[in-house]
Formats: sequence, C-alpha cells, structure tokens
Amino acid sequence: MSLQSEITSWRADYDQTNVNTYNPAYLGSLRDTDGVYHTGAGTYKSGNNPYDFNIYTGQGVDHNDSDNGGGKYLVTSTNGFSWSTTDANSNNLYEFQSSGSLNTLYLGHTPDNDTGAAPLSGTLTTFNSDYPLIVVTGFNIAIDSVASSVFGVANGNSAIAVSGTFASLLANSSLFESATLNTALLYSLTFDSTTTQAFEFVLDKYLESKGSDITDSFADIQSALSGTGVSISYYDQASDYASGGVVTSAVAQASLAESTSDLLQAA
Repeated sequence: MSLQSEITSWRADYDQTNVNTYNPAYLGSLRDTDGVYHTGAGTYKSGNNPYDFNIYTGQGVDHNDSDNGGGKYLVTSTNGFSWSTTDANSNNLYEFQSSGSLNTLYLGHTPDNDTGAAPLSGTLTTFNSDYPLIVVTGFNIAIDSVASSVFGVANGNSAIAVSGTFASLLANSSLFESATLNTALLYSLTFDSTTTQAFEFVLDKYLESKGSDITDSFADIQSALSGTGVSISYYDQASDYASGGVVTSAVAQASLAESTSDLLQAA
C-alpha cells in the first residue's frame, strides 16, 4: 500500500460528475472565521469573494445513486484563509488570490447520513467511520516549500502564471491568468478534473525533496518526514483516528498545537 494507491482510490470514490455541471450547490461547505456555517452558493459573501474560513469541505457522491455516498475532503486553516478572484487586466481572465495557510488536509468518505451536494452543518467535520482516512498535517509547510522550489515564488499565496505544469494542475485553467498554489489546491480539490491533483503534486514534490516520493509506503514516508513538521498518516478506518469519524476535536487540537507553535516561535 502506498500514498499514491490510496489517493487513487480516494479519487475513484470522489464522483465529480455533478460538481462539473457548475451547479453552485456542489461548491462545498465551510465554517467561516466567525464560526458560521455556509454551503453552496452561500459560501460567497459577495461577487467572487467567498467567506474567510477555518474549515472548508466538499464531497463528490455517486451521481447515479447518492445513497452510495462518495469521497469527501476537508481542509483546515488555523488562523483563517481568504481567497478571491479579480480581473485586474480586464482581459476576461481571472487572477486567483489568497492569504492565510492551509494547515491540515483530510481525505475520506461521506458519512451515511450526509450524501447530498455538499456537507451538512451537523456533519461538516464527519467522515464515514468505516472507510479509510488520510490525514496530512503541516500541509502549509509542504505547500510553501513546493511553491518556492518548483514554481520559484515566495510561498503558497504568491501569484504563479497559469502555464505549463501549473496550468495542468489547475482545474478550468483556461479561465485564469494567474493563481496561487493554495487557490489551485482548493479549487482543484472541488472539481477533480485534472490528471494529477494539485495536492497530489505538492505531496509528491515535497516528499522527493526529503528522499521519498508518493509511491512509497506510509511507514517509509513518515520516516522521511521525521522532524519536518509535516506528517502524512493513513487509517484503515476513520474511527481509528477519531471516534465515529468525527474529526472536530482533532481539528481543534491541531489548531491549538499550531497556535502554540506560533507563540513559541515568536518567543
């Protein structure tokens, strides 16, 4: 079992058919920085400006029979994440901008009682407890590293021209003139329409920089990541990570740990 094989399995479970009809109901759900839940078109507070969030999550359920559920992702931002699009050059191509960090990535399966277009408020942070779960902590560290080493920019919020390799990682890339690596990760998670997912690329390139790669076993990967602040863990069942597959407490603990780390660094 490798990280690559498990990501491939997750992508097979994540049915993006309805997402790619551009129905806003399938955009996902979030908990904003004031703790308020928003879903679908309601995740946008105005125009092309979504609410700043601490939790963003989406799901791709079986478009033939939603009762079968599907893949679900969840991304956390400890101190809040902001992203928006503009057309500063008035050329009908967008600049995708962002600020903040994407600290943790979860990849699992929808719970039995939430198989709609986007996660419900009551199950926003719940995964199916009987299905596997991949957890990436210190995700922001990997993102910033790859933004610099591969794309030659300062960090995950720096603008990258949409061309070449980067264009191949960004869903609907023809709509954009530039984007940040963070926005490419979030946007492409939702649409899942690229050959290689942006998050997949980031994890592989970061692992390569540590003498590993995405095709290695989880044990070898964890060994390579020792001391980096990044962790990639696999659980046979989400319940092995969090009781009932509800990662809310784990999200809170991760946020506390991140905040504590920030305070220690500042000291």
